[in-house]
Amino acid sequence: MANYYDGLLKLCGFEDDEIGTEGPRIEKAFQKLELVSEDMKTAEKRITKYHDMELSGVRKLIRAWLLELTDLVLARDEGKKVVYYGYPSIQGPGMAMKVASKQEIYVGCPDVVLCHTLGNLFGKLTPILETAEQNGLPPGHGLCSLQQVRNGGLAKGIIPVPDLVTGSSYYCDMGSKADELLQEVYGHKAIYVDGSMDSKWGEYPDYLPQRVEFLGAQLNKMFATVKELLGVEMTNESQDKAMATSRRLFRALGELTRLMMADPMPISGVEEEMALNLTAASTGRSITEGPDAVETLCQELRERVDKGVGVVEKGAPRVLNFANSFSDPDITQMMEDVGLAMSISITTVATPREYIDCAITYSTMGEQRAQRAMIDGFYHSSFGIAKRIEAAVKALNVDGVIWNYQFNCRPLSITSHLVKKWVEETTGVPTLSLESDLYEGRNYSAAALRTRVETFAEMLRARKAFAGA
Repeated sequence: MANYYDGLLKLCGFEDDEIGTEGPRIEKAFQKLELVSEDMKTAEKRITKYHDMELSGVRKLIRAWLLELTDLVLARDEGKKVVYYGYPSIQGPGMAMKVASKQEIYVGCPDVVLCHTLGNLFGKLTPILETAEQNGLPPGHGLCSLQQVRNGGLAKGIIPVPDLVTGSSYYCDMGSKADELLQEVYGHKAIYVDGSMDSKWGEYPDYLPQRVEFLGAQLNKMFATVKELLGVEMTNESQDKAMATSRRLFRALGELTRLMMADPMPISGVEEEMALNLTAASTGRSITEGPDAVETLCQELRERVDKGVGVVEKGAPRVLNFANSFSDPDITQMMEDVGLAMSISITTVATPREYIDCAITYSTMGEQRAQRAMIDGFYHSSFGIAKRIEAAVKALNVDGVIWNYQFNCRPLSITSHLVKKWVEETTGVPTLSLESDLYEGRNYSAAALRTRVETFAEMLRARKAFAGA
């Protein structure tokens, strides 16, 4: 007898034997998530509409997301300790914790997982947001929707109360404030990793050593607390093993970025975003399922590139954007429908090699991670963000930039117009400063954003035609 979820799982690349083994776990998770037969039909329609399901790599990516969602929801039931980190997060500590724990701990970012699954796949993020708005994070106050997702998930009881939360207050000050609320409500332990993004304009890629020392001490404090509370010791060895484990995935993501630069663009930016953020949300399925999924996708895209197959017209203006929507693929597809090749997200562009090669070596793991964050630019300062985008624009030879900054994020809203001014002055590439919400689309839907994006696309096409005349 078929189960109500069999059709969805088969669509997403699950084999019959996998449905037999993983099906009961997934069904238990779906019950906690209040997903019923009608939701499976909705998901099948959304997935078919927004995702390129003829590609095995896409099916494997969505399969990985569904398994990560299941792991998250069932972590407590399956006897695991639970650790949540915030988004964005300095790369490395979460993965090192997972490696050091020998898989006995669930480590992830539940907000991002719920956006990509309940939001992107099922279209059921709004009830979670509304629950959060009734439980301490009210509407109309410019509060981060990503924090509302976590709050709502806990309030509805669909994700487990964690044993430990690590708050990324070195970047997202609102995250630590929301974590403080949740700590009071649920009583879990929280570590606030503080820092400072203040810097002289023009300083990047240089930085004061004190910034590395302070943030490094904060990270080392987190490592010590994890050992004390959970008995998990994160060492340079576990850090190195984590980085080695994830290297295959990051190589594949780099190849995906290169393939997205083909003309015509071979696949929608929706799929690139799903691949990229699997690494941001997960220390589990991103490693066990992610490399094969992205490598398979790259192989299929190489074949498309060789045949000249694309999802937008050949010669369409190629655009660098900050990030695609986490939960509303309609927004990315709208940008492509008006004739833009949304081929590159800034978060897929590697840090310039010369910045890494000239780095000073620090002794502690916390300082090493902190220094890499300074080098990256996005954790350095507003100027660091602007310089990273400038470098990417010059390296990738794009026709335009969409700086779709998160309206309720302090580091991003500060740069709302600074980035546009800087990029246009230093590169001459037109830049659209677009207020948006990357995590949910109630106030910034595709329809609401379309007029500005469409006008920008027409301007870029006219500019390309004039340049080619």
